[in-house]
Amino acid sequence: MPGAPTDLTGWIASRSRTWLDLASVLDVDNLIVIGDQLVRIPRHGGAPLATRQELQALCEAHPRARGIGRAREALEQVRVGADSPPETKMRLALIRSGLPEPELQISPSPENPYAPKGDLGYRQLSLVLQYEGGHHRTPEQYSRDLNREREWASYGWSSLRYDVSDLRSEFARAIVEVDRRFRRI
Repeated sequence: MPGAPTDLTGWIASRSRTWLDLASVLDVDNLIVIGDQLVRIPRHGGAPLATRQELQALCEAHPRARGIGRAREALEQVRVGADSPPETKMRLALIRSGLPEPELQISPSPENPYAPKGDLGYRQLSLVLQYEGGHHRTPEQYSRDLNREREWASYGWSSLRYDVSDLRSEFARAIVEVDRRFRRI
C-alpha cells in the first residue's frame, strides 16, 4: 500500500488503552475481569501487562472518554492476584453477598516459599477456596490437586473446591458455605 507507515508503534493501542476503550461497550463486571487479568503477576515470573496505577493514570488523562464512569467504577475493584476470570467472578460474588473481601493467592504461611498457594481465601477462617477449570479433570492434575489439599490440611486449613457449575450459579454454593463458616466464629 503506497504511503502506508512502516512503523506502526503509534498506531497500535496498548492493552491498557484497549481496556479503557472497552469501557464504552462492556459492563463493569467484564471491565473488572479484564482489569484483573491486566494487573495479575504471571505465575512464572515477569511483569504484569499493566498496573493499577497505569490504568488510573489513563482514566485521569482521558476524563471525557466514552464509558469513563464505568472504567473508574471497575478500577476501584480491580485487584492483583486473580489468575482467571472465574476467580474474579467468585471474589465479586462473595463481596456482593455481603461477605468480607477474600485474600487472593493466599498462603497459610506467607514467609515459607514452599507453602501452598490458593486462589482465594480467608485467613481468619483458615479457609482456602479453589476454582478448578477443565484442566483439573486430567488424572495428573487431579493427583496434584489431592496433594495440594493434603498440604493445606497439614497447616490446619480447610479447602473448598468450585467449578463451572458454581460459576454458572454465580457461586451461590460458595456464598452459602463461606457464610456458614463466618457464622460459626
